[in-house]
Amino acid sequence: MKSTSRRAFLLQVAATAATAWATSCKGRSSATGTIFAHAQRSGSLRVGIANEKPYGYVDGNGNLQGAMVELLKAVLAPHGITHIDARIADFDALVPSLLANRIDIIGAGMYIRPSRCDTIAFSNPVSRIGGSFLVRKGNPRGLHSLKDVTRQPDVKIGTQPGVDQQQEVVRSGVAAQQIVLFSKDTEALAGLQAGRVDAIYFPAVELNGLLATSGDSTLECAEPFEQPLGSDGKPIYHYQAFGLRKADSDLLSAVNESIETLLTSNHLLGILGAFGYTQADMPPKEVKAAEVCSAQQAG
Repeated sequence: MKSTSRRAFLLQVAATAATAWATSCKGRSSATGTIFAHAQRSGSLRVGIANEKPYGYVDGNGNLQGAMVELLKAVLAPHGITHIDARIADFDALVPSLLANRIDIIGAGMYIRPSRCDTIAFSNPVSRIGGSFLVRKGNPRGLHSLKDVTRQPDVKIGTQPGVDQQQEVVRSGVAAQQIVLFSKDTEALAGLQAGRVDAIYFPAVELNGLLATSGDSTLECAEPFEQPLGSDGKPIYHYQAFGLRKADSDLLSAVNESIETLLTSNHLLGILGAFGYTQADMPPKEVKAAEVCSAQQAG
């Protein structure tokens, strides 16, 4: 090969490698622009959901439903993105899917957590959620807090791996042999109905949806329920948000702009209220993702 031809060949290889690096490391390509720009041109964005009510799921007719799905539609529409290309994955696979560029945003009601903030970016909060127990009618074991579970070594509590409730159960001192993990909230519900556990622990809004869908009159949400305390001695509440790659800063800015508009106009509650959210579940306007990411109690 002549030196000039060889030089041209090496330059072409270097350019190809640089383009591949930019795509893999930044989730974008210099040829197509950012993910956000591509989504605006195509009108579509790939969204990761965990097929769980009330956040994002496919109903019996094959239609995409859910609180976070409807909210994301309202968030993206002002930016010309009108189609949600839903990609279903287990909840604990959503962050890896985002980082592997299989999805572009997580729309599964994920909580902002400092450990997650190290890996991905979060939009500003779209809700503030507390947990609760679903128990048998009459709450025969008298379970109104995680402390009540620790006081009764024979009590078993069910939750889902990878969710914040699992971490809270462990931090509260519940023994490992008392914890039963189910891959989905619907499987946890079945476990409670079958007597495998005495209570299941999930976000209150999620349990209300499960109970309503099941129509099971032998179950109820534990009332009252005492929220676990954080390291600052205050009750732990969690902030739901959309998860994005850190490189996709323009998409993040657009999403936050829409969230602020919806929250200020009270349309946020209007959208989420159809799925069981209440005014008490709305995030304070002054709370931003950066603040939640740095809060120790949410770890």
